[in-house]
Amino acid sequence: MQRLHRRAQGFTLIELLVVIAIIAILAAILFPVFAQAREKARQTPCLSNQKQIGTALMMYAQDNDEYLPVRYGAIDPVDGHQISWKDMLVPYIKNMGVYKCPSNPTAQKMDFAGAETADKAIFPGGYSMWLPDAWLSGQIGHGAGYPQALAGVEQPASSLIILETSWRFPDTGPYLGYSEPAPSNDPAITPGPSSWNSGHSKKKGNIIYMDGHAKYRGLKETFNETGGLNEWRFSREEMYPVHPWLFTLLDNLQQYPAND
Repeated sequence: MQRLHRRAQGFTLIELLVVIAIIAILAAILFPVFAQAREKARQTPCLSNQKQIGTALMMYAQDNDEYLPVRYGAIDPVDGHQISWKDMLVPYIKNMGVYKCPSNPTAQKMDFAGAETADKAIFPGGYSMWLPDAWLSGQIGHGAGYPQALAGVEQPASSLIILETSWRFPDTGPYLGYSEPAPSNDPAITPGPSSWNSGHSKKKGNIIYMDGHAKYRGLKETFNETGGLNEWRFSREEMYPVHPWLFTLLDNLQQYPAND
């Protein structure tokens, strides 16, 4: 009986190149998808953290005659660090991890209230509070005050108080500039894709509002006026003619029209 012998054949060079090209194309398509899915998964615990902070804000107010915590308090006499709103909410949170968003590079560093106390900061950066001081509150009006009473907030569900940013201060404001990328030589900002980088986006982040809820929001959208006021609690018609610097963030954002 005659046996047939078939010689095993390998891939040709062209076939190997075709397979490699297909793998490269699939990788180029799938890697961004995987990265987006991973970031979406990280965004969720950050939003959960924000919701816990929002609940703590409401609990603090209930225990303090309906007043919200101030941005800064006195210097701690024990360790010399600058007391901020984060300290004031600790009894209602009891978990330092809530202040640390895994997506935000600034959360990997400590925040600071000033150069003289930067080495004594004890909280992660990345979450900053907007409450205008006594002088600016008087300029803005509309129930703004410092300290801020909940009863004085005209539209609490659309009035922001805490945002995710690249700024390492515990406080923030619309007068802080926006740039892409963030300056690499400013210790107050974590270098990255923008000076307001939340880790989720260059121009978006989780925001806490004065009724305690939190949501993912674009920075430009915070200047949309509902009921005559934007989410910072002032109007362009009233403030721009006398205090145009309050629109520094918005004016800088206009220079970077790409969606992100």
